[in-house]
Amino acid sequence: MQIKKIDINLIDEIFLISFEQFQKESWTKQQFAECLNDSNYVCFGIFENDKLISYVLALESLDDVNILSIATKEKYKNKGFASALLEHLKKYSKLNNKTLSLEVKSKNHVAINLYTKLGFKIVSSRLNYYKDKDTAIIMFYM
Repeated sequence: MQIKKIDINLIDEIFLISFEQFQKESWTKQQFAECLNDSNYVCFGIFENDKLISYVLALESLDDVNILSIATKEKYKNKGFASALLEHLKKYSKLNNKTLSLEVKSKNHVAINLYTKLGFKIVSSRLNYYKDKDTAIIMFYM
């Protein structure tokens, strides 16, 4: 397992992992391209035998790294890859003297449990934030 920074050259693989995970709610390839071509975004991936199996994409601002998308190929789920990427981002944020934040659907209990286990705290919510009227839970690593 190796964690490396990802660039636009892996857009097809990122999109396929995202679509497999989120289907209709997946970002489009164009949305990923816009982020990967913008220096304000950072993307890391976990590779096994030079194949991308998990990624995390975040927006960097002056004082925060905001996680926008994280996904793992289905056959590699529940093996600690998302946790490893989150731990990597925690170190990256600390090294750059920034907070680490994210938002997650309130119905996504698996993700909320993972984030909580890794030290993220719920700080607020946005009612009816998503198209399906689900609430967005805002979390920060503290």
